[in-house]
Amino acid sequence: MPKSLLPCAARTSTTIGGPSQASLEGSPCEHHQDPVTINTLPDDVLVEIFHFYVNHWEIGTNRWHTLVHVCQRWRHVVFASPRRLNLRLQYRGQRPMSEMLDVWPVLPVVVISHRFSSFLENLVGALESEHRHRICEINLFNIPTSEWERLAAAMQKPFPELTDSFSGGSAPFLRYLSLENCPFPGLPKLLLSSNQLVDLYLWNIPNSGYISPQDVGTALSVMSKLEVLELGFESPLYPASRPRPPLTRSVVPALTELAFKGVHEYLEDLLAQIEAPLLTTLSLTFFIHIDFVLPQFHRLISQVESFNSCDRATVHTSDRAIRFAIFRSANQLPELSLNIICSELGKMTWKPLNGWNSWPRLLL
Repeated sequence: MPKSLLPCAARTSTTIGGPSQASLEGSPCEHHQDPVTINTLPDDVLVEIFHFYVNHWEIGTNRWHTLVHVCQRWRHVVFASPRRLNLRLQYRGQRPMSEMLDVWPVLPVVVISHRFSSFLENLVGALESEHRHRICEINLFNIPTSEWERLAAAMQKPFPELTDSFSGGSAPFLRYLSLENCPFPGLPKLLLSSNQLVDLYLWNIPNSGYISPQDVGTALSVMSKLEVLELGFESPLYPASRPRPPLTRSVVPALTELAFKGVHEYLEDLLAQIEAPLLTTLSLTFFIHIDFVLPQFHRLISQVESFNSCDRATVHTSDRAIRFAIFRSANQLPELSLNIICSELGKMTWKPLNGWNSWPRLLL
């Protein structure tokens, strides 16, 4: 803990034959007559400290719970700033939602459901209850088709904090959507109405939930506020026939982070439809087969200033994968990374791509 937060205490020492050197020079605290402790900080300063604490950690850990149990004043400060601290109640179905809500102030609720959850009845009950108006976020992970049908049926009613009609395919107020390993036939229609989305996570998409790059590109054309897109598939599925690239591209003006996992043809067909001038972080994982070149990928990174200012690169290899990454010298995290999953890496060679010497053209 910083010394300025600790009360000062005079240092004393006794030696035979006279006072110690420390006592002659005086205590270093003599010039601090009014000790400063964290309890003397005003509420607005505490709020900023708390904001740093709860937001610089893994999302979903509910660190604010610790703060409200420190003392009465901290509890008051936390609950007086729910928006600044982004206070949320997580509900996983361990007990009926009403029992959880009874012990907390009125705060938005995040519903989290997993494939192996033994609390499906409580989760469905929560989605159908009168408390649904407080649900601001729904996270669904690894939901099998049988359970997904029950959850989707429970979301037929309006969720004012989430959407007007989520399962009906309209979500004008939706800002965050995360689906993992969940087949959702109505997803293209839902995304088209979700023009307020800021974060979109569609990961480990099963074959039964396949969404085409054309549908994703069309949805991105209306998402003027989207900042983060993560799109990943469970297996290297892609139709044999590919449509011709569009004549014009849509600008995704706020997009700064893009992560993708799948076959390179899918990414190329998606990038052919968009421009992302503010992109700063790009992470790609490919299921690789015979050979590939990436003209749309090259076009995108050549037009983004943040990638062209990188001056450091790394290459890591293993038995089944190879990873390229580029950095700015001052940064610890890569601006751009490319991971290639392949069981025949011994056959891979690469040459510089014309016009951008920092990146390889990959051939098998």
